[in-house]
Amino acid sequence: MFIESSPRPSISNVKQPSTLSTSPEFQSPISEPHRTGTEISSAMPLTIGGMTGSDGASQKLQSFTSTNIAATGCNPETNLSSSPNLMAADAVSTSTSRPRTVGGASISATPKRASVLNSTPHVQPLLIPPYLSQSAGRALSIASMQRKPSIFYYRRASLPCQSPSQSEHSSMAAGNIEQAGRIRTRRHFASRRLPLGYSGEKPWLSSQSPAEQFLRWIMVVSFVMGLAIFGVLIWVGTTEIQNYNYCTVLEDNFDTGSLNTTIWMHDVQVGGFGNGEFEWATSSSNNSFVRDGKLYIVPTFTADAIGEDNMMHGFTVNLTKTGICTSTADSDWLTRNFANIRYGKVEVTAKLPQGDWLWPAIWMMPKDSVYGVWPASGEIDICESRGNDHTYPVGGVNVMSSTLHWGPASGLDKYWKTTSGFRLTHSTFADGFHTFGLEWNQHYIMTYLDGRLRQVVYHKFGTPFWQYGNFPSTYQDGSTVFDPWPAADSQAPFDQDFYLILDVAVGGTNGWFPDDQADKPWSNGGRQRAMSSFWNARDKWQPTWGDESSRGMIVDSVKIYSMC
Repeated sequence: MFIESSPRPSISNVKQPSTLSTSPEFQSPISEPHRTGTEISSAMPLTIGGMTGSDGASQKLQSFTSTNIAATGCNPETNLSSSPNLMAADAVSTSTSRPRTVGGASISATPKRASVLNSTPHVQPLLIPPYLSQSAGRALSIASMQRKPSIFYYRRASLPCQSPSQSEHSSMAAGNIEQAGRIRTRRHFASRRLPLGYSGEKPWLSSQSPAEQFLRWIMVVSFVMGLAIFGVLIWVGTTEIQNYNYCTVLEDNFDTGSLNTTIWMHDVQVGGFGNGEFEWATSSSNNSFVRDGKLYIVPTFTADAIGEDNMMHGFTVNLTKTGICTSTADSDWLTRNFANIRYGKVEVTAKLPQGDWLWPAIWMMPKDSVYGVWPASGEIDICESRGNDHTYPVGGVNVMSSTLHWGPASGLDKYWKTTSGFRLTHSTFADGFHTFGLEWNQHYIMTYLDGRLRQVVYHKFGTPFWQYGNFPSTYQDGSTVFDPWPAADSQAPFDQDFYLILDVAVGGTNGWFPDDQADKPWSNGGRQRAMSSFWNARDKWQPTWGDESSRGMIVDSVKIYSMC
């Protein structure tokens, strides 16, 4: 138990009586030797561990451990020690209780399991008077004692009744210092590093047995042979890569200020393009235009053009009557597009749109349906994405995918065997421009993102698609499934001329946006009902579309090459 008073009194202000008093209201138990308990009562508030008791409160102080310090003054009435000298022992405090403050003095209580230094029956735990000072050589505080044990000692201050030999200038050999505990010493560190100029044994330089030499040569020869085989494989791989010569078919940077209609044409339809899409594809300059050297393909609201009342109550759009509808016969309008290739290379640098239920795509369709209706004649999707944010379960604008569609009928499209995607982890395809590419020749067809090193889909021609698809022999209705490419090469149906399409669709009922995902506002059933449900829920998705630069696809350049 330790009591510290601040400031500590000097010799001139220490009272002669042995009674220890830190305040008029507090009397030290040192002056009452016949008191057997350690109870301290005071009329003033008693603060223990930061808590203040009421007037007249009685607080019990716990006993000392065997390493605590007992001290007595020089009052002849005190029978706690037969010697006028003060006892001071080095103590290692292991108490974890917080200090208690009594009348400005700090009291530290220790566990009850303790022994008192003095064996006298009437001896009780003592309080160190404020005239006991700490050694200047080693600072001591209650906080430091609670944190970690350390070896320390007390040095007695001069008392009026002491001789000069017992002053704080006395030597440590006079018996005034007792050290409790044992000083731990650290073992001397011995370095195992060989000194400079060491000339001792070096067994690795001694002569080896024939068996050891044989094993050594086996390792060396194996290492050299591995390097040789690795080099041969690299050489063979590089020789198989053919550097094809490409001739430019189209390179449009949209720097003329307007769309070149001799190259590009608008696809005007309201039929949903076979996917149950909700848009009305128009040739309006509100939906596609060139600005600042870039092509914008932007979806707009039909209600802004014809009024919401007309749109919801029987307005009829007859594009055939007005003569602006794109013909369903491919040859009638595809001949206007001269930028079609059979084997070559395509690169489109664009920024994809962001907004719920938008469907941007960069894809290619056959100029002529040589092998039959879709998907028998094939389809090449260089890039498809969804405008939803990254939390959309099947992938939002942070994911792009590439797909090859092929099969004898729409119900037997084996696209899932030739599809793959790429996910951006720290950004989205709406944050900046990316290059979406296609490389296509007699040996393989490949799509890539921002360079050939980042392949998305790669399919090597060799096995005919009929065998690769492992199609059934009959349909569900019992009719026979025929091979649409019986006499063609292994590249069929991707051995014909294809042309490029850029578009931004909205919604659809073909399953590109699955049901029961992310609070989808329509079901993949009837198209008319789906469009009505979609429009009625516009308060949820319309705020995500943003302005023209956000909800539109922005194309920086289009490059199409054919093999020379």
